[in-house]
Amino acid sequence: MTLENDAVAGATIELLETRLRRLTYLLTGDANWTGNPTPPAKPASLDDSVSRRLLRLERDLEKLSRNIPAVRDVLSLHDRFPDLFRQTPSKSLPEGLSTQNLASIVLSYASAFPETASRLTSLNDLPIPDAETSASLIQLQPRLDQLARTQEDQAKQISELRVRSARVLQRWYEVALVSGGECWAEWEGRLEDVEREVKREEVVRERRAKEL
Repeated sequence: MTLENDAVAGATIELLETRLRRLTYLLTGDANWTGNPTPPAKPASLDDSVSRRLLRLERDLEKLSRNIPAVRDVLSLHDRFPDLFRQTPSKSLPEGLSTQNLASIVLSYASAFPETASRLTSLNDLPIPDAETSASLIQLQPRLDQLARTQEDQAKQISELRVRSARVLQRWYEVALVSGGECWAEWEGRLEDVEREVKREEVVRERRAKEL
């Protein structure tokens, strides 16, 4: 068991050293003639260390966000939609396609190449918008958001008014029309009963008059 543990520990240390050499090469991009990456140079002072440099960058970025609204809006956009700032991975070519198939795919889009080239050329003729105008438009974004929220509130109020109007119309239909119709039907029934009684009395009177 001791030999196995020593072998596992040795393999683990070797893997960690290999990863460390890869990270060192990624940081420096240089290696000596033996293939070992050159270690990064030590900073001249504590202020030149990576942590202090990152701290200075964060402070400068915070100062820019306080003074420049455009930077603040970009940071807010990054916090709300981080996917917009991620690099889209390149799609690999589909496997199993021959050169003829790939050529046919490319030729099917041949008609779009001149159109795309003309559009790209026309972009050179478009004037670059003024920075002050763009900044003023960005400053209007809070007001636009407020207007959007106001519009949503108005839409909710209109929806509630529609529901209330439908309920009032239903109530009016039930009370004014249905109940009124039932009332008229009841009155007509009473009038018919009264007419029958009147006719009966008239018939009785006529009989009595004939007997006399």
